[in-house]
Amino acid sequence: MKALISTTAALLLSGTAAAAPANWEGIYLGAHASHGEGHSQDRSNANASEKSIRGFAGGLQAGRNWQFDNNVVAGIEGTLSFGNITQEWKDRDNHQYSPYYGKDAVTRSGAVNLTLGYAAGQWLPYVSAGVSVARQEFSLGCDKSLVEATNGCRVAEFETRASHVSTGANVGAGVLYRFSDQLSAGAEYRYTHLGSSPVYLEDPNYPAAARRSFHTNYSSVTLKLNYHF
Repeated sequence: MKALISTTAALLLSGTAAAAPANWEGIYLGAHASHGEGHSQDRSNANASEKSIRGFAGGLQAGRNWQFDNNVVAGIEGTLSFGNITQEWKDRDNHQYSPYYGKDAVTRSGAVNLTLGYAAGQWLPYVSAGVSVARQEFSLGCDKSLVEATNGCRVAEFETRASHVSTGANVGAGVLYRFSDQLSAGAEYRYTHLGSSPVYLEDPNYPAAARRSFHTNYSSVTLKLNYHF
């Protein structure tokens, strides 16, 4: 991932550009690295605080562009990312005597987006919108040793885990620069909302509260490197 970021940044800062006018028509394949930050909250529990999630991801993208005579470029792109946009939390940070802890994470994601841009010399600024699918993982536990005193974990200490494949939507904007007939690089901002993720996290201390409903959204900044065929 570090090599991809370094290569992309060097290309974007380079003063060498292809002499021929850019032609964005055709199929491309590439790799990307991104940093994401957002929030996750269990809305089934009125006492649950919103958790901040953040982390890095990397993966591949592939797409097809159609360039028109007026320099408008329309396309479709699919992405697949692996990483860990997550937050490990301890409830004592919000409630002094709470022995609960857990983890909320987006571990992998995919998206299919429609893009619309305008070719300006070697540059291609664009906007995008599409559907996102992500695997989310959640954990919940209770451990009395985390706090000095507590009335929690009355029945038992425990740790439980659950996962869910969530479907949502995303919107974004970015810019690409064409260095040659085969190579382009750029950066993109994307906002993703994954909607509701229903999971069961069994708590022996509160068995009636096993059903949870997590709502997750995050923003990501991505560096891309593409090879055009």
